[in-house]
Amino acid sequence: MILSIIAQQKRPAKWIIVDDGSTDRTSVIVQRYCENFEFIELLELPARSARRPGGEGAIISALERLDLSQFDYLARFDADLLFEKDYFSRLLEEFYQDPKLGIAGGSLFIRKNGILILEKAPEYHVRGALKMYRRECFEQLGGLGTEIGWDTIDEVYAWSRGWRTRSLSDIQVIHRRPTGEGLHASRIYWERGRAEYLTWSHPAFVFLKTVKLAVDSPANARCFFAGFLRSYRTHQIRLRDSKFKRTRRNQQLARVLLVLNPKTLWYLLFK
Repeated sequence: MILSIIAQQKRPAKWIIVDDGSTDRTSVIVQRYCENFEFIELLELPARSARRPGGEGAIISALERLDLSQFDYLARFDADLLFEKDYFSRLLEEFYQDPKLGIAGGSLFIRKNGILILEKAPEYHVRGALKMYRRECFEQLGGLGTEIGWDTIDEVYAWSRGWRTRSLSDIQVIHRRPTGEGLHASRIYWERGRAEYLTWSHPAFVFLKTVKLAVDSPANARCFFAGFLRSYRTHQIRLRDSKFKRTRRNQQLARVLLVLNPKTLWYLLFK
């Protein structure tokens, strides 16, 4: 990943690499590049007791070291990505062309048997692994969460403030470790169901999403719905923001209305 960032046609002005307790040679490797490239900085944090799905909070520690007023754009990346050399230049061009684009990113692909396979996501949703923010948009978000679902929460807040978000399928990023690898599938889908509750997903939307998941894996669908239902029944704490809730559910209900079209329903379930 470091090599792919160094090779960019347009390098970042500052890159903070957060090592939150790696047990391999991450710190040694990063430090070597810090000595040769001034824009790279290493931030070492204590080891985590367990790996959690979600934001984990490493980004918060990095942000504490920055004066945001010095930058026009900010990016948050996972450490298992490979970028084409024109990634930043192409993405910045998208921001230049659309002044209301607040959050954007490329699309994640995994390589299987020599073939690149897209990790599917809605066009409006930028995966948490590779988000880039316009600074003005980022400042209006009021910070990023550390719980699972943070990468949906920031987008809903962006929409409610008049910004657009977009995932660009023609800008490919190689995901060296597929999403959720290292976690059992039942836990992944349980947490995703819990995230739907925490981000105020409409129950009808969650039900339809469960049906869609069941087409490929009834077991995953059960875990997903159980995660949502358990959170609902135990009244877990979630955002107390009526505008956020209204924005989130209005967007989902608009998508649900599309499902009423039989042709659209077939497409959503089997494509």
